[in-house]
Amino acid sequence: MTSAPPATFASRRPPTGIRRYAAGSAAPLATVSETPPDMPPGRGSVLILTGRGETAASFERLRLRLALDGYTITISEEPGDSVSTLAEARIPGAPFILLGSDIGGLRALTLAGSPALRPDGVVLLGLPLLQRPITADGSAGNIGSAGASVYPVPRALPDLPILLIHGVDDQVSPLPLTQMIIRTAPRAQLTVVPGQHDVIAGPGYRTVAASTLVFLESLHQNPLSG
Repeated sequence: MTSAPPATFASRRPPTGIRRYAAGSAAPLATVSETPPDMPPGRGSVLILTGRGETAASFERLRLRLALDGYTITISEEPGDSVSTLAEARIPGAPFILLGSDIGGLRALTLAGSPALRPDGVVLLGLPLLQRPITADGSAGNIGSAGASVYPVPRALPDLPILLIHGVDDQVSPLPLTQMIIRTAPRAQLTVVPGQHDVIAGPGYRTVAASTLVFLESLHQNPLSG
């Protein structure tokens, strides 16, 4: 696969920081470090990295479903959050997963190589593989002047368990591009859901939650990285 240039995307979301939810919790803790050090690891911890136009509220249904099954959730809405702060989302003795939506997926792939994070798996929702922004209705549009975030479009996926969930009618990052990038990634799997780019709000959102849970549970069959 040929090398792809960095992708530039419009940003419409003010920085709001990090929110952490204990397994089974509906309300966020005040800070990431508020979590007691002796908190049971549960099934694992998931660090959600939001995309364009997304906030913690965008992931509420998915977060509640994962929490119901015993996963601790941390949501980062700000690309400037430090790696050391994000690393506090990891709970020792349980799988640690990065879940990125839209350009949050590009951010997840960048962070996956950090020795401070060492994720056991990555979930990518609507991974954008073109230099194409989105408009308020989720379709392709022109890059605005309100600011931009730059993330590298991957030439290949890392050697980790990876689940990609993509809308069959995605116009921001067409499905064939995702099908191409997983050809050389033996540990990656692709789930195609109904709808367009915003898979967590589209008609396939229930499949998104179910497929994510199946993937998370599969990580319990493999040795943990730390």
